[in-house]
Amino acid sequence: MKEHLKNSDLVGNRTSSLRLIHKLLLALSAVLLLFCIAPSRAFAGETYTVKVDKGYLALRTAPSYDEANEIGELYTGDTVEVKDRSNGQYWWVYSPKHGREGYVNKDYLRAQSSTPAPSRANSYGTYSVKVDKGYLALRTAPSYDEANEIGELYTGDTVEVLDKSNGQYWWVYSPKHGREGYVNKDYLRGTSSSSSWAPGVRTKTYGTYTVKVDKGYLALRTAPSYDDANEIGQLNTGDTVQVLDKSNGQYWWVYSPKHGREGYVNADYLRGGSSTSAPSSTPSQGTYTVRVATGYLALRTAPSYDEANEIGELHTGEKVQVKDKSNGQYWWVYAPTLGKEGYVNADYLV
Repeated sequence: MKEHLKNSDLVGNRTSSLRLIHKLLLALSAVLLLFCIAPSRAFAGETYTVKVDKGYLALRTAPSYDEANEIGELYTGDTVEVKDRSNGQYWWVYSPKHGREGYVNKDYLRAQSSTPAPSRANSYGTYSVKVDKGYLALRTAPSYDEANEIGELYTGDTVEVLDKSNGQYWWVYSPKHGREGYVNKDYLRGTSSSSSWAPGVRTKTYGTYTVKVDKGYLALRTAPSYDDANEIGQLNTGDTVQVLDKSNGQYWWVYSPKHGREGYVNADYLRGGSSTSAPSSTPSQGTYTVRVATGYLALRTAPSYDEANEIGELHTGEKVQVKDKSNGQYWWVYAPTLGKEGYVNADYLV
């Protein structure tokens, strides 16, 4: 009887061992299955850049389009390391941004070019982007190719030009994207580090003009046309702009100190052209006070009543320093509140 019990115990021990081995085999199978489902990250893959027209590229846990399997969002300019391409549509990648792996639709990946970057030995200055519509592509190679786009640059964006050895595509640094690349130099303006430049070669300026609108604002635009989509700034009465190009009769290309960028404005709402911004060395002939019953006293670039020569508005109580009275009707004055000189009708000075 005792022997029988011992044998029963022995059988029980063997059964327990077999169950344990069975469990271990099941666990090992699960691990092996997991490695079969998720491509191995045992090798270093090529680095690709994400390029989407809008929205984001989803990082997924499975090779299919499904909201339930999204684990991360990748935007234009983000990079991934491709680990496996066995699936023709969805590649297995590692995302440094998210610190994890997953599947992405390979149609939205762009290979990073092996073209060596020009040496950043010097800088040719800061240039401003100017495109009539759309954007200027920042590229990994000096050619027009959707696959090499790594960033989008719009009118008013700036880049630092680092290399001009390629006659058509210059190597630049984009502060907006924090990276370097090639751009088509036809859409760059200027060589100034202090401001952007006008269309073509900025060989001269046409002086400083003042905005004058009856109501609302004057739109600063990326294109010479009336369109809600091309507005990049609002200019109000009294704001000044530096006119850089008048080749378009209706819309002039200007630089706006208020916005720190260039664009087109409707010339009908600009007044003046005087670059005078401080009192001249002409001795003052006294300080006078503006007094008008209604409205304002116009500061003008010429001694005549003309909407086109208005460069500022002076209201009752404001003071001006009279510099010249040789014209009996219109005196030349300096207006401290506007920081500029011009003509005013003497009848409204007391």
